[in-house]
Amino acid sequence: MAGRQRLLHEHLTPKTFEFPINLWNPQLPHFLPSQSAFFHEWDVRFRGYGGGLGNGKTTAGCLLAFYLSYCFPGNCGYIGRLDGKELIQTTMSEFFRLIPEKFFETHNRQMGYIKFKKPYGGSEIYYGDLKKEEWASSLNLGWFWFDQAEEVDEVRWNHGISRLRRITPLYDQGKPLLRPDGKQYVAPTYGFVTFNPDGTGSFLWKYFHPDSPHKQPDYKLYQATTYDGLNAGFVRQDYVDAMLAVFPEQAAKRYLEGSWDVFEGKVFSQFDPQSHVIPPVPLDPTWSYYVSVDHGLTNPTSIGVWGVTPSGVKIRVREHYEGGGKPVSYHAACLKNLIEGLPKKPVLTIMDPACWANNQTRDGRVYSIVDEYNQYGVFPVPGQHEWQRGYNLINEALYTDPALIHPVTGVPGSPRLLAFNTCTNWVREMSNYKWKKAKGTVLRNAPDEPIDYNDHSVDETRYFLSLLPAKWELPAAPVKRNALDIIHEQQAKFNPFDTKRARHGTWMSI
Repeated sequence: MAGRQRLLHEHLTPKTFEFPINLWNPQLPHFLPSQSAFFHEWDVRFRGYGGGLGNGKTTAGCLLAFYLSYCFPGNCGYIGRLDGKELIQTTMSEFFRLIPEKFFETHNRQMGYIKFKKPYGGSEIYYGDLKKEEWASSLNLGWFWFDQAEEVDEVRWNHGISRLRRITPLYDQGKPLLRPDGKQYVAPTYGFVTFNPDGTGSFLWKYFHPDSPHKQPDYKLYQATTYDGLNAGFVRQDYVDAMLAVFPEQAAKRYLEGSWDVFEGKVFSQFDPQSHVIPPVPLDPTWSYYVSVDHGLTNPTSIGVWGVTPSGVKIRVREHYEGGGKPVSYHAACLKNLIEGLPKKPVLTIMDPACWANNQTRDGRVYSIVDEYNQYGVFPVPGQHEWQRGYNLINEALYTDPALIHPVTGVPGSPRLLAFNTCTNWVREMSNYKWKKAKGTVLRNAPDEPIDYNDHSVDETRYFLSLLPAKWELPAAPVKRNALDIIHEQQAKFNPFDTKRARHGTWMSI
C-alpha cells in the first residue's frame, strides 16, 4: 500500500497540485517521523495520533481521509467532531485547504457530503457532529475519523466500529484484483483519531496507549509534542514562546508536551500520585480501621479498607472493585476477605445511604440492599450523600499540612488522605474524575457537576470521610501529680461559707 501512496503522490503532484507537507522523505524539510508513521502504516486498523498543539495531527488526518478515498475507489468515510461548528471552522477548513475542490463531483455543505470525481476515486465522505451516540446509524462505512477525539466518549467510538461494514471490492486497471484463492480483494476498514491527551481514564488511553492493561492488539498510538512540530517547521519559535508566556505549568504540560497526567476539567486538581500514593507498609495496631462501600448492581461495587493513624491521616490499604451484576452475597464475602487479618476489628462499615431504600422485592416481600448485607453478616451505617460537602472533605484531606508528620517518611509535611499503590482503581478514579462540560446557556452561578462515570471508589471515599472529623486533635499528655499536690488543690477549692455548695446526704437523709 505504501507503494501505491508514493505513485499517487508522484502522479498527482505535477498534474494537479503539490501536497503542502512532506510525508515521505526524511531528508527534506517538514518531515515528522511520528506523523509519517501514522499516515503510512496501513496494516494497523485503528490508529491514534496525539500530543501537543501544532504537531500536524489534523493535517495528517485530512490527508489520510483523502488517501483512503482515492486508493480504495468507491469507498465511504465519515469525518466527525463533537461540535459541528468547530468541525467546520477547524477540521474541514484544513481539509479544504489541502484537497482542491476541483476533485469533487458533488459537495453539499448543508448535508455535509462530498463525492469525488471518478479519476480521484469516486468515493464519498460524510462529515458532521458527534452529539448523538449513534451518529451514523444509517451508514455502512469503510473508515471514520474523529478529530479532537478527547471530546467524545467510548460509546461513540464503539458505535463507529459497529458501522465499519462496507465491502469495497478492489480492481486493477478495471479487472477484479484476486487473491491467491481466487476470491476478490476487498478494501480494509479503518478507524482513526487525532487528539490532545485527556488522562488515563479516557478510551484513548484504554485502547491505544501501550501502558494500558486494556491495550488492544490492532491499535497503535503515535505521539509528538509541540517542540517536535517546531523542529519539523510546522510552527515557529514565536508561537511556542507566546504559549509559554501565558500558559500555566499544567497547561503547558498538556498542550505543548502532550502529557497524559494533565487534562482539562480535572475535579481533584490537588491529587498527585507522587504525593498521595505510597508503597504498602505493615498495618499498625495503633491505627483505627474503617470500611467504605459503594454498592452497584450493574456498575462496579467498590469497597475500601482504611487505616486511620492517631494523628488522623487516612490511608486506603485494601480495596475490592468489581462489576458484572454480582450478587450481594458475593460482595459481602469479598468484604469479609478484605478485613481478614487486620490488626483490629473495623470501627465502622459505611455505605451509600441510598442502599437503605426499600426498593427491592422478592417473594412478595419488600426489602433494601442493606437488608441483604445484614443477611450475610455485614452491618453498615449510612454515610452522607451530599456531593458538595463530600467534595470539600476530599479536597481538605488532599491538602498537604506542613506541620503534620508523614506516617511513612516520618518527616513534617503530609496530606491527610493517602493510599497504598495496590489500590489501583482508587488511584485511577481520583486521577481521572472530570467535571461535566457546560451545554448551552448556563447561569453564571450554576453549580459545578462532575461526570457520573468511573466514580465508585470516589463515592465511597466521600461516605467514609463524611463520618470522620476532618482534623484530629491529639489528647494532651496527662500531667503526673503526687498525693500532696492533689490535697493542696482540694484545700484551695474548699470554702465552708459557700452556701451554694452542693451538700450530699447519706442513706439516712430524709
